[in-house]
Amino acid sequence: MPEAARTSPGRLLNAQNRILESDERRAQAESKLADALARIQALESAAPSGEAWELPVEKLHEVAGRRRYMAPEKYAELRENLRHNKLVHPVVVLPRADGEWDIWSGHHRWDAHKDLGKPTIRCVLGTADDEVEATTGAFFANLMQSDLTDYEKYVGLKRFQEGHAGLSQTEVAERAGLSKQFVSELFAFDRLPAEALSVIEANKSMIGSSAVKELAGLTEAGKGQRVIAAVKLLAEKKLDQGQTVKYARATDAPAKPAATPETFKIKAGKTTWCDVRLVKNVMRLEFKDEAEAAEVQKVIREHLETIAKSRAEAKA
Repeated sequence: MPEAARTSPGRLLNAQNRILESDERRAQAESKLADALARIQALESAAPSGEAWELPVEKLHEVAGRRRYMAPEKYAELRENLRHNKLVHPVVVLPRADGEWDIWSGHHRWDAHKDLGKPTIRCVLGTADDEVEATTGAFFANLMQSDLTDYEKYVGLKRFQEGHAGLSQTEVAERAGLSKQFVSELFAFDRLPAEALSVIEANKSMIGSSAVKELAGLTEAGKGQRVIAAVKLLAEKKLDQGQTVKYARATDAPAKPAATPETFKIKAGKTTWCDVRLVKNVMRLEFKDEAEAAEVQKVIREHLETIAKSRAEAKA
């Protein structure tokens, strides 16, 4: 730190320097604000004609709830297309209080521009009046896309319902233009165990609402753990959706009790001559002396051969 000024002229000079620095910072802030306002005004004036403007990629921001799912292979195709061609459909943005922009729709086009190192992207100004309308507008626009997963439709409808307190599922279905049955199936995601739902969230395209409805019913019937296990197997691609429901529906077979061995000792006087152990169809004989074991083995073999021969003759 520089030594503090000790004289009145020195203190006055320091004060003047601080004022100058403050004025410079204020001027820079005012310049940035004026630039941002100019961009907003330009986009607003261009909005009626649909004219697009190039905005810095780094000035755009993602808002939770507006991005739709795109399969990795489709995104790769989009990125390679934009590597060689101009963007046809501009990104739709909404102005932020700090002079930058929130993305309403076009997240994957924005991602591709970032991945390709492009500094700007063509944008048009959206018309939403508030946050809920922006998210709802993006969701209903995405809802018409065939590659939106059932899980994402559920998340969007749930967020829409939460943003419009008091709406029933039937009213949500009417607003979304979907059948009541389909909306009921989508809301079945709500009734899955939290652990199963987190697996689906990480693999959004892995399961449809019809299978989820079945799993939700099984969860409410007390088979939550089977449902969790089934969903994990589906995520690992060890089951398909039909097999997943069957697996969750199945009842674990009760474990068979272990067979109790039967044991007894053959004694010669007070001394144990042979220990015998029988478990189901297996008999084990243990002798103290190897020679006696060999002798008994010979006798047992002869006896067993005699029994086997008589059984064979009886069946003839």
